[in-house]
Amino acid sequence: MKIHDPSTVTARKREDGVAVIVMLILLGLVLFFVVANFHTLSDLHGELKRIEQRQIRRINNAGTNAVSQSTATRSMNTP
Repeated sequence: MKIHDPSTVTARKREDGVAVIVMLILLGLVLFFVVANFHTLSDLHGELKRIEQRQIRRINNAGTNAVSQSTATRSMNTP
């Protein structure tokens, strides 16, 4: 028959409680980093869309300017 020392039982329960608290803190930190990374990726996605739209506008404007300049050059060269 085993005789349990009450001080070892309470120490074991206390250790289990501390382990649970540490794991909950670590889980909270991981969750915080996941949310922060998701927010950052969302911001970067929005900025990438804005840059892409600016580039498309710039390319479209460059294309229309090139056509109008070549038309103007041809009209000046004709007698």
